[in-house]
Amino acid sequence: MAKAIARTPTLPGPTKAARASAAERMRSQLADFWGKPILGLPHGMDLLWTMYITVTANDPTPDAVAFYRALCQKNAAAYRSSDVWVAPDSMSTRITEHPFLTNASVVIGNLEDVAPARDGLVYFPNPIQLFDLHPIHGIAWHMDGTGDGLELDIETITATRLIPSRLPPMLAATTKLTSTPFCPNGLAHLADRVLAGSSNFELFGAPGPSTTLALLLAFWELRRPTTPLDTLDDQSTSAAPDEDLLTVPQYRTSSNKSKRKQRPRKREIRIIQEPRHNSASTDVEPDSTGTGPKWREDTLRWEVSAQWQNRCPNPHQHRAIVEAGGVCKPVRVRVKDHTNGPKGRPVDPRRAVRIVPERP
Repeated sequence: MAKAIARTPTLPGPTKAARASAAERMRSQLADFWGKPILGLPHGMDLLWTMYITVTANDPTPDAVAFYRALCQKNAAAYRSSDVWVAPDSMSTRITEHPFLTNASVVIGNLEDVAPARDGLVYFPNPIQLFDLHPIHGIAWHMDGTGDGLELDIETITATRLIPSRLPPMLAATTKLTSTPFCPNGLAHLADRVLAGSSNFELFGAPGPSTTLALLLAFWELRRPTTPLDTLDDQSTSAAPDEDLLTVPQYRTSSNKSKRKQRPRKREIRIIQEPRHNSASTDVEPDSTGTGPKWREDTLRWEVSAQWQNRCPNPHQHRAIVEAGGVCKPVRVRVKDHTNGPKGRPVDPRRAVRIVPERP
């Protein structure tokens, strides 16, 4: 007699409202990280102090301390006014495969024209995995000035518990970090077409300044709406055609909650929709017998050229490894020429797949 096999039910993924709340929580906690003083200094000063030491091996000079104080205040103000996006699950992989990350050089162009907001934060529910670096759960940017005087600051955000893991023991023991889940681990500054970092980024598991800029530009490129904004009735209050606009209560930490009950303020969070060609739920659906998926009637075939892709060496254990704090170093594998889509359908010439150049 055959034994019955117990099947573990598939749990539904986080809802859009839950992801919007998580993004708002990240924004609020990072605003406190940079702006709220603890014993006279915000946690951001301790992080900047450690970053300075990893570069100079000396304590910050009085001029550096004054600069860092102003930087903390500027970052805190930017987080308080930031527009917030929630990236879809597939965007993390698409960013790592974007030409800005795979090509040797990046053409910046006019940042004021391509930036979706002067102060912004994007939250990645599925973090970006770059080689052996710490996973990137968020990217924030702050823009000051305009025209030739434009300055751009970029932060990569990772799990707070990972930051001390690569620091020298003495620095790890003296660096006071926030108890919140996420914390900046890399800072890049662009001014007068000169790009600079704020630390020895390898000790913080952060990408270098050029990679950080490429990550930001790749996100700006991938989140662009597919329909021109001038087709919207109200550009000031409407989301882009490929975004859902959700309103969530503004997150308040235990330190800034008033004893009196007050109606919480609301914040708008932009949920970027999954592209149709990357969403399994859009391209396939169960067949009439329920035995397997079938292609939608309007789906055509498309050709995929030979290319290299980043793949996880442990696909079945990847989620468990990441949740346990580990990192799966991606490996580049060759994908042969093939044709996707239902058999018997004509090839759709409008669909194209980018060919990633072979890299050493």
